[in-house]
Amino acid sequence: MRQEHRRQLALVLILLIALSGCDTSRHSSRSSLSDNGRFMALWNTYTHCLRSEDLEAMRTDTHRLIRAVHRIDSAENPTPLERSEPIPLGPTIRLSVDPAVMAAACALRAGQAAQEMGRLSIAREMFHTIVLHFSQPGYRYYTDRARLGLEHVDAISRAASLSRFTI
Repeated sequence: MRQEHRRQLALVLILLIALSGCDTSRHSSRSSLSDNGRFMALWNTYTHCLRSEDLEAMRTDTHRLIRAVHRIDSAENPTPLERSEPIPLGPTIRLSVDPAVMAAACALRAGQAAQEMGRLSIAREMFHTIVLHFSQPGYRYYTDRARLGLEHVDAISRAASLSRFTI
């Protein structure tokens, strides 16, 4: 009798383990579907920013991407990675997508477009956004470009104010 109890108990435990494993996998697939949907929404915002000619739409896309990066960062509470390898000077080839890079690239595109359109205050805002939010070494390409953009915008502004005084 005692051995029969052990067999029944073992059978019940095996069933419980199997059922809990199945339930966990269902939750995991739901979570990955949700994550995939969120990623696709970010990707769509990013591609819209890169393809857009509408400066206000690019600004809106930039702010959406930055808010998403902040939500992701606060949810994961990341610690900065310590690197022993040299920091790349240009955009790097990635096998996965970094939402922060998408946000920085979108802001850079918006800043450069604003500068080309002569909308210097918006250009300054977008370049300053990159310097402010993406100062980590891994985003050096974008911060370097943003700093150059700020220098160029400041030079144009100085030249414009000097021309007002000389006329």
